[in-house]
Amino acid sequence: MYIKEVASSLYPWDLADEGVETCVDNVVEHSLVNSVYLVGIMHKEKRPLTNLFFTHNPKRKFYLPEDSRIYYRMDEANFKNTPLKPLYSEREFLQGKDWLDELTTYGRKRGLKTGAEISHTFFDCEVAKKEFPDVLQKNIHGGIIDRHYCCNNDDVKEYMKAIFYDTVKNHDIDFIQTCMMLFAIGEPVKAPWFMDNDPENKVGALLGTLKGGCFCDHCRTKAIDQGYDWDQIVDDLKGLERLVHATAYNNLDSVMDNHVLMGSDLLETGLLLEYPSLYQFLDFRMKSISRLFKEINAYIKTANPNIDFRYNNYLRYPELAGLDFAAVKDHLDSVRDSDYTEQLGNPDKFKRKRNTLLKIRRGIGYDKDLIAAFAPRPNATPEIIRESIKVLSTLGVDGLSLGHYDGATFELLDAVKQGMYEAGIEIRK
Repeated sequence: MYIKEVASSLYPWDLADEGVETCVDNVVEHSLVNSVYLVGIMHKEKRPLTNLFFTHNPKRKFYLPEDSRIYYRMDEANFKNTPLKPLYSEREFLQGKDWLDELTTYGRKRGLKTGAEISHTFFDCEVAKKEFPDVLQKNIHGGIIDRHYCCNNDDVKEYMKAIFYDTVKNHDIDFIQTCMMLFAIGEPVKAPWFMDNDPENKVGALLGTLKGGCFCDHCRTKAIDQGYDWDQIVDDLKGLERLVHATAYNNLDSVMDNHVLMGSDLLETGLLLEYPSLYQFLDFRMKSISRLFKEINAYIKTANPNIDFRYNNYLRYPELAGLDFAAVKDHLDSVRDSDYTEQLGNPDKFKRKRNTLLKIRRGIGYDKDLIAAFAPRPNATPEIIRESIKVLSTLGVDGLSLGHYDGATFELLDAVKQGMYEAGIEIRK
């Protein structure tokens, strides 16, 4: 089997602490990486995420990033159409360098493909809540949803487009990748007390969107402009939301209806037939995301017509967040899937990984590149890494992607190379 790419992400603090050359050389020599990218805008999250301490960082045991800071230069003129402006790191050891340029310069010397990632969030949520609360998504009761920005807000959309455009225009990269949060999906609705919870309860997952977003005025305006009866949709969904979250301690008049619904074997189809407003809500969000991707893709192609615009899927059911891969296939050049089953010890024998990759492939077709991620992190073993790569070799993927270097051990990095050899995977030059 031939693939095009073995990619590895690197964080600015990786490069600062270990050195750019050391990081790149390590992933190339141990894992046959031919593509490196900087997580240039990173959400607030403890690193390393799944183990207590870094495995090979010589300067610190762990790191707590600032929220959604940019680690490379930006042209402020590109942000003239939005009140949101780039926020940069205030950490002294990360200031004064364009970490994307640092990585791409050395990557080019080694003949590597280069890229940048705009991660889950692209603006500091606490700053947004204090200064620009209107840009955040709203739940069905009008409350702010943390870390989720509404793409139907024109200021948000302009800021997104400016970040993508500026990154592509002013840096030597082949692809720009993002796992930005789309519409908030809420929490799955659980079964009532007399039933065991099924982690694959798809009706519960669907109903969870009622606790998600977005129900803001910008969504209302855009929906009405597109012919949706938004006020009726919201009124219907408020009634359903009250029912599905009823307990013995609240909404007592609906609790029996809740128990009967969640105790039944009703399919998602039956629920959508009974509540057409729920389908219309999901349909509107899907069209909103498709329109967003279309605009971003078209805009960045004016900066570099050869850039690869890649979405990094992190959701088990992305359709609940508004992402229908068939609807966006013409607006994406490739997709990376972030299934990290390996870090959990592979409890499901790669079932979810297979299902998700095939779902994405079905949506984007056979001509778009599909990059499969895996996790060389503690709780994985060399055997699990090799087994994962062998499974991936049967699924027609176009590339592999390490997730992530900062928590990997060298034993697991070596297993990548060995796994590719055992699976008969070769990199097409």
